[in-house]
Amino acid sequence: MKHNFQDKSLLLEFKRGNTHAFRAVYDLFFPGLCFFAKRLVDNDGEGEDIAADSFVKLLNRHDSFDTLPNIKAFLYITTRNACLNYLRYSQRQHSSKRELNRIQERTDEHALSLMVHAEVLREVEYEIEQLPNRCKEIFKLIYYERRPADEIATMLGISINTVWVQRAKAIQLIRTNLLKKGLLSALLCFLAMNSESS
Repeated sequence: MKHNFQDKSLLLEFKRGNTHAFRAVYDLFFPGLCFFAKRLVDNDGEGEDIAADSFVKLLNRHDSFDTLPNIKAFLYITTRNACLNYLRYSQRQHSSKRELNRIQERTDEHALSLMVHAEVLREVEYEIEQLPNRCKEIFKLIYYERRPADEIATMLGISINTVWVQRAKAIQLIRTNLLKKGLLSALLCFLAMNSESS
């Protein structure tokens, strides 16, 4: 659209709030401003919205400018600031999503670890319950109650050597049964966990 304004008359009419003068200023600066914003935010739709919003801000201050270069400077500074704000916000949103994803991954890994841990314990517990009574009793006293061999020997009226033999027998039976199931590592995990916490 062709406007028949000279710079001085355009500015004067613009300051008075003349809608035709505003349209002339819009036609003069919007294409370049829009290109500038789109390039800054790397998003055509957002860039166009930011540039248009700068004109709304300009309209609200239409009587504050003495020259067209001042109007142009205002538009570009306002647009640049809005673009930077948009980029900061996008970065925060993106970072938050990344952080949430990391937290979700860690939570999932932790949940999976707990599930595996529970399965390991369940298999070992099952095999412990299948042990002969004396083996089972001694195994539980050692690994569940953390009692020393001499105390167990005194409690049960047997020799310390018998305690160690029964313990070895219990581990051998559990190992054999878990090996058949392909779960020998379950016993190793169980023994490691119990020795770490003792």
